[in-house]
Amino acid sequence: MQMGKRQIQARSLFIMLGIALVVTATAFWSLYRISLERTEVQLTEIARSQARLMEAVAKFDAIHADENRNSRADTLAQIREAQFKYRGFGRTGEIVLVERHGNMVHYLLPEPKLGFRVPEPVSMEGKLSAAAARTLAGESGVMRGPDFTGTEVLAAYEYLPFLDMGLVVKVDMSEIRSPFFQAALITGALAAIALIIGMVLQARMVNPMLKEIFDVNEALKVREQKLGNLSTQLSRYLSPQVYKGLFEGSTASGIFSRRKKLTIFFSDIVGFTSRTDSMEPEDLSWLLNSYLNAMAELVMKHGGTLDKFIGDAVLVFFGDPESRGVKEDAIACMEMALEMQHKISELTAEWERNGISKGLQVRIGITSGYCTVGNFGSDNRMEYTIIGNQVNLASRLQTAAAPGEILMSGETYTLVKSEFECEEKEAITVKGFHDPVRPYRLLGKRASKNEQEINLSGKGYAVRVDPASIAAGEREEVAATLQQALDSLRQ
Repeated sequence: MQMGKRQIQARSLFIMLGIALVVTATAFWSLYRISLERTEVQLTEIARSQARLMEAVAKFDAIHADENRNSRADTLAQIREAQFKYRGFGRTGEIVLVERHGNMVHYLLPEPKLGFRVPEPVSMEGKLSAAAARTLAGESGVMRGPDFTGTEVLAAYEYLPFLDMGLVVKVDMSEIRSPFFQAALITGALAAIALIIGMVLQARMVNPMLKEIFDVNEALKVREQKLGNLSTQLSRYLSPQVYKGLFEGSTASGIFSRRKKLTIFFSDIVGFTSRTDSMEPEDLSWLLNSYLNAMAELVMKHGGTLDKFIGDAVLVFFGDPESRGVKEDAIACMEMALEMQHKISELTAEWERNGISKGLQVRIGITSGYCTVGNFGSDNRMEYTIIGNQVNLASRLQTAAAPGEILMSGETYTLVKSEFECEEKEAITVKGFHDPVRPYRLLGKRASKNEQEINLSGKGYAVRVDPASIAAGEREEVAATLQQALDSLRQ
């Protein structure tokens, strides 16, 4: 009987130990899943915050870059310097920055695993670049798989549209699993000796581990909040639309240039220099910034490439890096110029409401022709811009234009005359050009059969409505005003 009791006790003990092991294994598996999910969230938060910070720094560098420095290169240099100083997170946590060249993924940051060397490029279609390929395709998310060394990692990825780069934040799966495997082995071994001792050791190991996970999570939240606040503050000084046309879709990183037929737009504020002496600096700064911001938004709306602001002057070109065709580019430039003049009228009313009685008048010059476009500068500092006589001609036409007038060259007129009403003007002598230049004044868009201009005038009334020149967003407001006038006449 006693032997039977011992067998029962032994079997009971083995059953209890088995139950303890199952419960322990289940508990550790559940904790591992929680830890894995929390790590995914943490990596995603790090990726998003780092992406916002890098984008904000890049935009800050772009807006404050001078002509002798490459803002993109400066931004990448800052990121690399930070990578050397940043100790990372955990034992294997790393931040990876990539860009695409053809069908290859190029790594931009040195890797601690490789002795702070930059990894070799890998194929976009390979298993070792899955996260990088997804983020370079414009996706964001988290995944598990091999990295460029073949190590299984947990990776969060974010796309950086302003830099046209991909950001990957990864940590080795072995680091995530290691504490749980070690704890499970120790707990299992101790449970085989004594259930109570095993339970005590389990409690001692798991509780500090959970506390460490929550502490890390809390620290990451605080850090993410600080980075988010910094990103928000920097974004107030930047306008993504202003610079998107310069960098989006461009993969060239060296000095290059090519000849291409473009349409060039040059505008300048009449008498702006003299106004600096008669206005308070705060009013002048607000007026100029609101004007330039509105002009930049219209450039982006019509698909132009904003080359630069030269004080109060604006230089824009159509036809590179993307082109809809030489004629379509010229037409888009005309539509932008007309909308800019309408926008200035709207801004004048807004400035008057803010106590600035005298608005702005802008002269605009437009040309079409072959220019040299590309990256100019040195290996350390480049600028994407255009050069050529057509740029000078656009500037000269702008100077010859009357306040509020849009002048274009003969070649531009040939491209757009079927779509716009223009008036030929007397030929002018332009500095730097041997033959006189005959400019054309842009009057407005040609009215279609369904949108003929309305001109009515007489004693007590004068009405002029040009539907083709009214922006789409203003038509309802104009229609409502005309309806009110009609209702007033019928009373």
